[in-house]
Amino acid sequence: MSETCPRAERANPILSFREKRRRHQLPGAPREQRKMRLARCVLAGAALLLLVTGCRTPGERPAPTPTASATPRPFTVMSTDQIRVTDPAAITDAASTVLALNVFQRLMTADPGGSVLKPDAARDCLFTTATTYTCTLNDDLAFHNGHPLTSSDVKFSIERAYRLKIPGSSAAALSSLRRVQTPDEKTVRFVLSRPDTQFGWALASPAASIVDEEVYDADRVQDPDEPIIGSGPFLVTKYTGNQLQLSRYDAYVGRNPARLPALVYRSVADSPTIEDAMTRGTVDVAWRGLDSAAVTRFNQQVRQNPDHLTISGFTESVLSGARILQLEWSPTSPMRSDKALRQAIAVALQGDRTSDSIVPTGVQGHTASFPLGGKASPKVTWKNRINLTLGFDASMPNGQDLATQIRGRLENTGGLSVQLKPGDLNADLNLVDRKAWTSTALAWLQPYLDAPLPAVKSTVSTIETGFRATTDNAAANRLLAALQKQSAVDLTVLPISQSDEHLYVRRGVELSGGSFGPGWQLGFFGISNA
Repeated sequence: MSETCPRAERANPILSFREKRRRHQLPGAPREQRKMRLARCVLAGAALLLLVTGCRTPGERPAPTPTASATPRPFTVMSTDQIRVTDPAAITDAASTVLALNVFQRLMTADPGGSVLKPDAARDCLFTTATTYTCTLNDDLAFHNGHPLTSSDVKFSIERAYRLKIPGSSAAALSSLRRVQTPDEKTVRFVLSRPDTQFGWALASPAASIVDEEVYDADRVQDPDEPIIGSGPFLVTKYTGNQLQLSRYDAYVGRNPARLPALVYRSVADSPTIEDAMTRGTVDVAWRGLDSAAVTRFNQQVRQNPDHLTISGFTESVLSGARILQLEWSPTSPMRSDKALRQAIAVALQGDRTSDSIVPTGVQGHTASFPLGGKASPKVTWKNRINLTLGFDASMPNGQDLATQIRGRLENTGGLSVQLKPGDLNADLNLVDRKAWTSTALAWLQPYLDAPLPAVKSTVSTIETGFRATTDNAAANRLLAALQKQSAVDLTVLPISQSDEHLYVRRGVELSGGSFGPGWQLGFFGISNA
């Protein structure tokens, strides 16, 4: 009777314990018998090797011993944006949203910058009554660990996100939810406490990502070193903080199947590191992180090259108006309640401002509400200089320079001293390089709506509720305009600038039109390699 030699098992992080045990055992064979079988297999292999190497023509020189070939470099996307949060319910930053977009699924999605919802894990979603939103799941949905994805997982995920309700996450968009019903494994019924035309967009945001209820804790945020299990186009094979290794999930069922078999997303310290990698050919896509000087150099190279390439062979993609800088007051800052201080800061930055609303130009519902340009003449009414702290993400392009420039403008008022606090989310003010969860006016307004001033909280809530309830476009635009104009009075979130974002892609690599998420987050699923 023939025997089979046990194969070497390749590490696979998503195999269940039972499957691993089954693969490593030889049923019915005692341990000593398995040892003898393995020894016979090794001896047989050695004999076969001797036979093969010994069979050559007399006088012929033996073939050289083959050397181990270099491991091919993985397809690499590089950025200064670091993924810090791996639990989609707790994501509050743009970089971590990239992980949610590529590893997890949501019921709904949208084209980049689009104003129309598209189904993803759902086959369709629609209002069956004014306060009932019903979704039907696609067939054959499954998580990366092989567990089937059912309506129970969706209910668990949405309720968990709203229960955790991490400040700054997109869970606030689920505020109209009353309960979730699951009449069968493929149907999810969301019962709302009030009419909310924007609820479908909430289901397209990171906090609404679907997680496996057998893996995730209902009452606790998953730590980064715990399993990252989704049902999206890519599955995580390794995560080390500054590096994310992904493989295509071939069982994915949804709108954005992956084209690449695998890739690595690597976050680095600064722009020169990315430039060096482009020169050495160790990166395929450079996404955010290049400073303005590097972008200017590459842009000049592209314009001078007949093939529109940089010297190192990269094409340039310009995402018009996709970079949004805003200055946010921390809700916990004791200085935030000082109206004169808020006004002085807003005026001090007016000359440099290029964005006239919290809702960027190009987003449906945008209304100009903040003044631009002119001579800055802030009124300083206090006798002693006020000390403020200014936080910012040091990894964002030109982050230190931008924060220093803002500090200069504020200190030039003669009434402020500003200490820069990179990475401090509890600073009085925070310079934010924003990407909204979805390309909707309400998503852009969320930081303002999450923490209104006490004196206008009721007014702001009434306007927001009215906007969510109306189905009349003209009325909706009036209500959005009212929110934007009120934000220009309150000055708790200040628009700074709207500018282009640049993406560099190695020659031979293609990005489809759907290479981005609803809020222009990078979607690896749209990348292909010739």
